[in-house]
Amino acid sequence: MLSTQTISVVKSTVPLLQEHGLEITSTFYKQLFEENPQLLNIFNRSNQRDTSQSSALADAILAYASNIDNLEALLPAVSHIANKHASIGIEKEHYPLVGASLLSAIQKVLDLPDQHPALIAWKEAYEALAQIFIDAEANLYKTSEESDGGWQGYRPFIITDIRQETPDVKTLILQPKDNKKVKGFLAGQYVSIKLPASDGQHDAIRQYSLSDWGGHYQITVKEEAKGEVSPNIHSHTVGSELLLSPPFGEFTLNLDAKKHVFISGGVGITPLFSMLKQAVSLNNQQDELLFIECCRSAEYQIFKEQLTSLANNASVQLKQVFEHGPGGDLNGRLTLKALDEWLDDKSAHVYFCGPMPFMKELKKLLNSIGFADEHLHYEIFGPTAAL
Repeated sequence: MLSTQTISVVKSTVPLLQEHGLEITSTFYKQLFEENPQLLNIFNRSNQRDTSQSSALADAILAYASNIDNLEALLPAVSHIANKHASIGIEKEHYPLVGASLLSAIQKVLDLPDQHPALIAWKEAYEALAQIFIDAEANLYKTSEESDGGWQGYRPFIITDIRQETPDVKTLILQPKDNKKVKGFLAGQYVSIKLPASDGQHDAIRQYSLSDWGGHYQITVKEEAKGEVSPNIHSHTVGSELLLSPPFGEFTLNLDAKKHVFISGGVGITPLFSMLKQAVSLNNQQDELLFIECCRSAEYQIFKEQLTSLANNASVQLKQVFEHGPGGDLNGRLTLKALDEWLDDKSAHVYFCGPMPFMKELKKLLNSIGFADEHLHYEIFGPTAAL
C-alpha cells in the first residue's frame, strides 16, 4: 500500500505531467531502446515512428497520477493492457528496465536533482503499479497454459488455406503444427503473430483478431503499403509456418445484453464478424441482430459471402455503407440520421471497430442519439487509447 505522503506527492505532479507528459514519454522510449535494444524484439517499432505510443503512455501515466488514491477506477484499463502485454510476452524482468528509464526521463525533462521527493514518490508508485501488472499477467499466463489445449509463449502453426477477401486483404486458416488440441477462445479475442528476426533485424510482433468463431483459428490481414509485417504475412503461402501466441483480449460479447449491434469500418470487421457468429449461435432466433458494414466500395467488402449467407438464413439484419460506388443501403459516410433510424432500440449494446477517426466520430454520433458509454464497446488496433 502506498503511503499518504507518496500519494500526495504523486498527485502534486499532475500539472507537470499535463504539460510535459509527451516529452517525458518520448524521452523514455528513446532511452529505453538505447539501453535495452533487446526490447525491440517485443515492442512494435511502427508505433515509434509517430507519437501514438508516446501519447498513449503519457495519458496512462497521467491517469495513474490522477487516480492514485482511487486505483479501482483504473482496473478496467489495467486488465485491458495486461491482456495486450500477455499477448506479446511481457515478463516481470522487463518492469525494472522500464521503471529505470521512466524515472530517468522524468528527472531529465523536469530537471530534478537526485533524491528529489517527486522521484522518490514516483519510484514507489511505479513499483506498486508494476506489481499489479506482474500479478495480472502471471494469472493470464497461468490460466492460458493450464487450459485444455493452452500454451505459453509462441506455438508454430501451419497455414492450411488462404482466401483473398479483397484486393488488399487475405484470410489465413491455421492449424497447430503438432496437430494437438488448441485452446478455445472468445469471439473478439486476438493472437500475436511473431515473425523471427532476419538479416540481423529484430523480431516483429503484431496482434490480429481471430476472425471467425467456431473452433478453428484464422486471421484476416490487410496489407499496409508501408507496413513492416503485413506484407511479409501476405507473402506466405499454404504450408508456411507462423508463430502464434495464445488468444487474449477483453473485447467480447456482453452475454447479459438483450440486443447486440455491430458496426465495422474496413478491416475492423475482423473481431466483429467472429462476435456476430457467436451471437447468432446464442440467439436462438429470438431477437434480430444488426450488423452495419462500412467500407470503401462493394469491391472492398470483407466476408461478403458469409455476411450475405447469415443475413439470408439467420436473424441478422445487414446494412451496408459504401463510401464510393453503388450497391449499399447508404452511399458516402454513416450519418446521424441513418444511425438513429437503424438503431431504434437505444438499450442495445453496440460493438464497433475500425480506423481511429471512424471510431471517434461514431462514438460521438452514438452518444448524441442516446447511447450510454456503458453500452458502447470498441477495440483499437494499436496503442491503448480512449476515444
